[in-house]
Amino acid sequence: MSLIHVSSLRRRVPLHNVIGTTFGQWVLVLCLFVFLQCSGTVLWRLSGGNDEFSTTWNDSWWISYTLLIDIGTQTGLAANERPTIKIVSVVISLVGFVYCLTLLGMVVDLIREVLDDCRMRFSSVPAHGHWLILGWGDKTLLLVDELLTSIASRPQRRCGCCRRRQIVILADMPEQQMADEVKVHCLADPLLQRIGTLFFPIVRYKQGNPTDISELLRVSAPMAQDILVASTSENGNLSDLKAISALLAVAAMPNDSQVTADVWVEVCQEQSLRAMNIILPQARGIVARKLVNRIMVLRALVPSAGFVFLSMTSLKSTAKLQLLDAPPLTWGVPFREVGRFFPDAVVCGVKRPDGVTEGIIPQGGYAIEANDQLVLLARNAEHAQRCIMPIREEGVVPIGDCSGYLVDSMVKSDGQLRLGPSADGPKVVLVLGCPGDIAEILDSIDMHLASESHVHILSRTPATQREEWIQQHLKTSGRTQYARITVHQYEGESTSKWEMVKLPLDTANYALILAERVGEDESTLAVDSRNLTTAIFLKQHLASTGPEGAMTRSFTTNTTTSKDSSVVRGSRKCKMVTELLDPKSETVLAGNTGVRSQGSFMYTNARETAIYAMAVEQREVYDLFLQLSDSKCDVGYVTAAPVSHYVTGIEDVSFYEMQRRVFQSCRGILLGWRDFADRYPKLNPERKDQQIEWEDVSGCELIILRPADDSLPDVK
Repeated sequence: MSLIHVSSLRRRVPLHNVIGTTFGQWVLVLCLFVFLQCSGTVLWRLSGGNDEFSTTWNDSWWISYTLLIDIGTQTGLAANERPTIKIVSVVISLVGFVYCLTLLGMVVDLIREVLDDCRMRFSSVPAHGHWLILGWGDKTLLLVDELLTSIASRPQRRCGCCRRRQIVILADMPEQQMADEVKVHCLADPLLQRIGTLFFPIVRYKQGNPTDISELLRVSAPMAQDILVASTSENGNLSDLKAISALLAVAAMPNDSQVTADVWVEVCQEQSLRAMNIILPQARGIVARKLVNRIMVLRALVPSAGFVFLSMTSLKSTAKLQLLDAPPLTWGVPFREVGRFFPDAVVCGVKRPDGVTEGIIPQGGYAIEANDQLVLLARNAEHAQRCIMPIREEGVVPIGDCSGYLVDSMVKSDGQLRLGPSADGPKVVLVLGCPGDIAEILDSIDMHLASESHVHILSRTPATQREEWIQQHLKTSGRTQYARITVHQYEGESTSKWEMVKLPLDTANYALILAERVGEDESTLAVDSRNLTTAIFLKQHLASTGPEGAMTRSFTTNTTTSKDSSVVRGSRKCKMVTELLDPKSETVLAGNTGVRSQGSFMYTNARETAIYAMAVEQREVYDLFLQLSDSKCDVGYVTAAPVSHYVTGIEDVSFYEMQRRVFQSCRGILLGWRDFADRYPKLNPERKDQQIEWEDVSGCELIILRPADDSLPDVK
């Protein structure tokens, strides 16, 4: 039969209606059995039969059936049977054996499908006081990671296998696939592996629709302590619509199963917050993306300040915000002296119960009261709670006049919020990639840069569309242009070396590589691959571009110490910050020093999820962090200052002594310092009473939490 005849036969007989459906397959198997039964009957009659079974239709039909169904029937034949009978029996038995295996396999599959369907329809996850995560997105693994870290950091009871708080995930995704992804993600952290192998399961999964009320009842939504709905990194409107859909289902629960838990919803746009509060009054919306954008800008413009906020946002960090009720040992102690009572933490301020909003840093003579809360920077709660009586110092040398650099107003005459010397004077910023919230990012850049600064944006998004986004944003805030920056637009692919030459590479001070999706269905891993390629190409271009074409740029921060031989005195710097989305990228970069040397990397999805987890777990700490990260709040500002303003020549000064100098000059709190010979700043150092050698020409920075007001404290 030719191919033409086969094609015509397929057109006349719709085979997909037979072999492509479960009913058609069962009909086909039944017809095949009838065919094999009839064929075996005819073969037995042609073989001539034997003494036990003759060639009658009745005997032939029965022997054919028994040989097909039971392969052992052929062993009952005598050894002296004719060869024809033996061959026919073996052929029918082997064909029947294969057929029975096929039939039993289909029966097993059918039973498995029925059982799986019953489990999906009727199974439930009984839990109480648990976290309930609705939906699965590109931030779910990061959220589970943060919650597991929170569980692991809590002290165990005496029984090692005690019940811990559970995490329940309801998503329209196979349970085994969710479990596998969580398991693979936790392989990098042995601590998370241990808590996941306890007798009591920590993470439980349920496949279902998060917007279905019946599914919410099956995961014990009314018994949950917190219900979490995280956003995705896709289109902001679509992400918010999904979150509001899940919120509607929670609000529509039956009267006898009302949800009393705290509902936390991460949204991308602030206008979605009002709709959430109307739908469900106890729902609390979090716009983490806006905070992360500001942290990312600070990481580039004022790296030390940006690093402080990065440390505060992760439950895995060694320098996190902590709130502690003032221990009795500190009652009546002046604030300027209370820091020595906590050797493992830095006392940043006082949160008073009277609701005073002038800031968290009181005057030095303020006496700690019993109902005060101390704001500390510590590795964990255990370190924050370690309070001991300090050793009284003998013969402390007075430090004299410490009114230095930070006494000047942080708000300059042109409106610039100056948080560090790295933002002095007009700057040139390169932005590669243009996400939908580019106008808000430009707002933050405009706030921290001086007048006559320039921002150059290279993106494949049409320049007219970008300009429309910016103008709409400015119009809503009653402006026509940015105050201190001028924006220049370029069209092109950020991974193209030839398109990069459009940018002013020879004068650039900062470079931001932002995540820009080519399409809504583009994966986060593909976005990260493009950003990493852009970072490598940009660094190559910057390294080969100088005033005279020579390699004169330095990609680490400029310093004059001899500890870092890669940095030349007086060399020009260009701080690069690359945005990455996928959690796999962080795992890859953690073990690849060559890629890490391409600049600083900002894992924005991880930071957004960490802020979200902070809000769920530590609401008061989150509120305080929200105020600190708000540029218009009066709580305080994280700033950086050269060590030369507090040290003359070469001096041996301890952390406590340096902190006294800082507080006496500007009522600021010393959080740590940044030695440019090291990769990262050092916050909340150990052995704070140890003498450290400081040099005024070293170029190091002190990281200081400074009050928002400009009034100088009394130094009595």
